[in-house]
Amino acid sequence: MNHLKKIYLLLPLFFIIILACEGEKNKIYEKPTAITDYEVTPINGGAIISYAVPKDPNIMCVTAEYDRNGEHFAERSSYFKNSIRIEGFRTSDPVTVKLYTENENEDRSEAITVQFTPLKGLVDVTKETINFITTFGGIVLNWENLSNTELNIRLLAFIDGELQSDEIYFSSFAKDKRSYRGFEAVETTFAVLIGDKWKNISDTIFYTTTPLFEMEVPKPWGDMRAYVKGDNLTELQASHAFPKFYDGQIGGGSYGYLNQAGSAGNSFTFDMKEVFKLSRFKFWPSLRAGAIGDVYRNVNITEFEMWGSPILDQTKPDSYWANNEDPSGTFKEDWVYIGYFARERLDLMGASDTEIWQRGAVDGDEFELPIDLSPVRYIRFFARATADGKPVPNNYWQLGELSFWGTNEIE
Repeated sequence: MNHLKKIYLLLPLFFIIILACEGEKNKIYEKPTAITDYEVTPINGGAIISYAVPKDPNIMCVTAEYDRNGEHFAERSSYFKNSIRIEGFRTSDPVTVKLYTENENEDRSEAITVQFTPLKGLVDVTKETINFITTFGGIVLNWENLSNTELNIRLLAFIDGELQSDEIYFSSFAKDKRSYRGFEAVETTFAVLIGDKWKNISDTIFYTTTPLFEMEVPKPWGDMRAYVKGDNLTELQASHAFPKFYDGQIGGGSYGYLNQAGSAGNSFTFDMKEVFKLSRFKFWPSLRAGAIGDVYRNVNITEFEMWGSPILDQTKPDSYWANNEDPSGTFKEDWVYIGYFARERLDLMGASDTEIWQRGAVDGDEFELPIDLSPVRYIRFFARATADGKPVPNNYWQLGELSFWGTNEIE
């Protein structure tokens, strides 16, 4: 009996729901009111159309329809916004846009026709900012991307008319640069094309030059710590000895130089055996086999500073080698400041384990050096931070391998 009562009570509610649904289904939507008040602001490669949304409760969104490069497109903007952005053009011809309001049943208002002439396309604007610099083993190019839209930079190189290299680089930074290396010191014609996500491509930019001669600084190097007061003279054990950071071994299981925890001195000095005008260098961490976590941990250095000099005067007093922040009569006055360097923390940027291992075990962190850097032979390296902190906790740090490139053909 109780079950029958429940059924009788639920039946009226069921019919109410059915009737409500039928009413919604049969609801008659009025055609939404068309936009009448609008303003067009041309931008590079498009326009922003601003408008007053009519006070019509039927309106759910505003739709713009147009053709670009032979394809039809539609952009929608919420009722709560008062503008719509049309972009992706590379033309100086007028662009026609049909603008509608729509209700929730996708019924449209009467169309209004909007015309505008886009400003210069983004690939062409970027092309005008391209700057080439001849450098070691190739070129460096830099550019500006005013819109921060992702662009693809295609780099090609021709020697005697034959294609030697073809690379594509993606960037959305407002200012960016890219080195294009690996070429002999012979006349080479470089070419650059800029593309965007709308399949627009700039005209080709050519640059003919002879890259500067570049070679890797030969190893092994020499240990100069005993001659530089304040350098760390410790090493944990034979498997992590000082020469391990220039033995040419990288990857999992290739241990580098590791000092002793709590020891004195956060610097070391080495001799490249020859004066070089340096162009770039690479840093690899010390890695246990398969230990992805070691790439940025296990006391591997993450930030460091370097100075260099073509000579090392062993007659200088101990005070000369002091690492003062405001030096007076110390090595910092005489030696070339190579720079302060921080490794890119892929682990903090959402990179995959595969990408992190590729960087730490294979590619290394590469750093370009200024083209006007003076030649050096001796380098003094200071450990400034590990993933555990800055300054280095307990002065305990390690690195896997360093490699330098440049030229020994110095005038």
